[in-house]
Amino acid sequence: MLKVRNLQTINLEETAIDVEAVKLIPEDIAVSNCLIAFKQNKDNLCIAVNRNLDIFLYEELKFITGKSIEFFYSSKHCIVNAVNSYYCKNSVQSVVRAIEEEKDSNTKEKKFSFKEEESLQQFPIVKLTNHLVNSAICKNASDIHLEPFQDQLLVRFRVDGIMMEFLSIPLDIYPHICTRLKIMASLNIAEKRVPQDGKIEFVYDNANYDLRISTLPTVYGEKIVVRILYKSEGLNSLSSLGFSDRDEKDIKFMLTNPHGILLVSGPTGSGKTTTLYSMLQTFNKKEKNITSIEDPVEYTVDNVNQVNVNNKIGFSFPEGLRSILRQDPDIIMIGEIRDEETAQIAIRAAVTGHLVISTIHTNDAAAAVLRLKDMGVPSYFIEDAVIGIIAQRLVRKICTFCKKEHSPTENEKEYLNLDTENKLFKGEGCNNCSGTGYNGRTIIYELIDFRELRKKGFKLKDSAEELRKFSFKEGIGSIRENCEMLVKEGITTFDELLRINL
Repeated sequence: MLKVRNLQTINLEETAIDVEAVKLIPEDIAVSNCLIAFKQNKDNLCIAVNRNLDIFLYEELKFITGKSIEFFYSSKHCIVNAVNSYYCKNSVQSVVRAIEEEKDSNTKEKKFSFKEEESLQQFPIVKLTNHLVNSAICKNASDIHLEPFQDQLLVRFRVDGIMMEFLSIPLDIYPHICTRLKIMASLNIAEKRVPQDGKIEFVYDNANYDLRISTLPTVYGEKIVVRILYKSEGLNSLSSLGFSDRDEKDIKFMLTNPHGILLVSGPTGSGKTTTLYSMLQTFNKKEKNITSIEDPVEYTVDNVNQVNVNNKIGFSFPEGLRSILRQDPDIIMIGEIRDEETAQIAIRAAVTGHLVISTIHTNDAAAAVLRLKDMGVPSYFIEDAVIGIIAQRLVRKICTFCKKEHSPTENEKEYLNLDTENKLFKGEGCNNCSGTGYNGRTIIYELIDFRELRKKGFKLKDSAEELRKFSFKEGIGSIRENCEMLVKEGITTFDELLRINL
């Protein structure tokens, strides 16, 4: 018996996995025994395991691979993720082949009926749907796009904000995938002419995920987008999101205000809600009555009263806010200020003794002030209520496994004001980053502390440009300047700076 306590520990998340080594072990053996090969040379194969193995499996692995085996210990979560990441496409393709064989053998009715959930898990369509979701979670995708076209179904994932093609599936199989997802989301499987929305509670490797399902009728069938909410993950601190130590300290100091409003601005997908949740982590929840109203609630937080908007029954942001204000709140989190009524109630709450944190859709901090004015909020209320504004974006980080130094081009030198000896970095593309050269994202931002500006004599003007000029004069860095700094430090690339178009 091989004892795992005697093994050296390996962190698979920080290890470059050799795909050729993975292929040496059949998928069924890797899955059933929770193991994965990650490195090889001429005579030896390195395998990660998380439990004791018997001598028969050891001998079988030696026979199959033709190599000496060296075992390492890794956590089950890391091994399961690695197995799914490196075997997933083969799994999906094998299930697709099985489904097509079932159809050819005239067992379609038997195999595609939907019965009790326990027995359902072995049905090919159910396995295929689960494989797709599992694969997306392993790649840390935020969305799955199932797009029917004339002769195929295209499956794409949004990873680090960028769409990437995963695989294509024969179009005649798609109606069954669509039906399966609709059943899971409690949608009307007979209705294909109008959009529908639903949600699924999904479990993968003992972790819980919320899947938000949206259907849209297209020429070739219903397009489905699955938004994945990683609610089982721990909430991030402000520093882990990418805020500097100084700015994290400034934000926490703003949040000590007993009243006022702190806004986070940026376009869709810029991480605003994640920043709000990180702010919630800074409060002493036992001494404060904290209530949030969101559409929808993305993460559950202990000791925070979280409220879901439900427009179908008339429970909107304004209606919910009015109710919350009768609940004796100290701190109110509003998922998004999107209309005049919400803006005015939020600002009035901020000037009448409540601390409000919320998001707003604008390109920079100065434009957020102008947006509030456009929503009918008087200037004197804005000056009195607004504590600070954070404007942010997300940029992809260079993959640490394939990160290489390179000399900047003439265009990069001019744009970034670089000297000849300066070097930049980029990822060459490897298995750990799916060939993209990027792995993960970080925040770029600008932070305006309105309390400090007011002390220095700033008065709210009609133009957002006046605020930008005043901020520049006071040495407040812009989002673009923050991104340029990350490019020079080798955290992100010049291409990412151009992509976000600041």
